[in-house]
Amino acid sequence: MASDAALLDAIVDLDMALLKDHTEAAGDRFERECHRQALKERFECAEIATVWRNDRLIAYSFIWPKDDRWFVGGFAIHPAHRNAAILGELFRQVLECTNAGPQTHVESHVYKTNRLSIDFHRKLGFEIIQENEKGVAFAQKMDVLRQHPIVRRAERCAAGGIKWTIRA
Repeated sequence: MASDAALLDAIVDLDMALLKDHTEAAGDRFERECHRQALKERFECAEIATVWRNDRLIAYSFIWPKDDRWFVGGFAIHPAHRNAAILGELFRQVLECTNAGPQTHVESHVYKTNRLSIDFHRKLGFEIIQENEKGVAFAQKMDVLRQHPIVRRAERCAAGGIKWTIRA
């Protein structure tokens, strides 16, 4: 398992590769050190799920409780590893984290420039709860997500003994 600093650096590296273009296309700045500091502050209250291969972070998610919901602060899978097994491994960890609290919903915010993420939220059945010129806020009930065919299929693919870890 990576140290906290190594984990943070690995997440920042993945975000720089996957999110920088979306963020800047939406008109916001995405600078490595500012992003690292913001993540470090959020991690103090977050549950973090990770998937590693060959000592390299290939997927992560972090969530934290916010009133009656879990707020998704980040969810990323390296493009070369976007498959049901990796998605299932990540979902299993995230769902395990959500079992600990009374929260009944999941909320996620996405830049409108990130079409892939918007499409993914829609496929999972998330509903738009707010929208502005830059982004979309989605929400869905935990029970609905747990029963969604994509989540259930991904969990079955990951159930074949793949190692996974949770860091609180």
